[in-house]
Amino acid sequence: MTMGVKDAIAARHSVRAFTKDKLTESEIRELLEAARNAPSSLNSQPWRFLVVTDAADLAWFGTSEATRKQAWLAGAAAIVVCCADIAHYVKDSQSAAFFYRDNDIITGETMDGIDAYVAREAVAAEQAKFGACAMNTALAEAFIMLRAVEMGLGTCWVGMFDEANIKARFGLAEGLRIVNILAVGRPDEPEVHPRKRKSLDEIVLG
Repeated sequence: MTMGVKDAIAARHSVRAFTKDKLTESEIRELLEAARNAPSSLNSQPWRFLVVTDAADLAWFGTSEATRKQAWLAGAAAIVVCCADIAHYVKDSQSAAFFYRDNDIITGETMDGIDAYVAREAVAAEQAKFGACAMNTALAEAFIMLRAVEMGLGTCWVGMFDEANIKARFGLAEGLRIVNILAVGRPDEPEVHPRKRKSLDEIVLG
């Protein structure tokens, strides 16, 4: 029986213990395809992913100051370095806005608002652009995590890292910013504890 989205959401949790089994190229492609189909502002798709599977590199993640020596990372089958391409985010947003206006897909005040937004982004400080790109990239990563659950895999989002150190290790371009890293593998957990979540009354306003 195929797992539905509701079931995948309910089953997803942070996994920090993995078997020694590797991921196949087909499995990695499936995860990236899920990310590729995520929504993004003005269809800018600013996410870029470096998939690390080399044993020496995985070991480095588990012993390096770049991740504060989180040893469990070395046991992942893959680590996805999730990046935002800031330069292309602006260019692709501009292209989308031009396409919408030129083809009368969006008109009137809404289109004027889009043009104003794109103009602001073009001259915004890098950190502001990074914030917008990071939100889009996070959406794509959520798709990866849910697809991973459907495939019987586990993931863990890691936000504690030294960006410069990782970029130097893997030769990432200057225009790329790392949003976070995502550990992926086949879960090897003796027990899964229930996740603590706030009630609807605590998160719904009004």
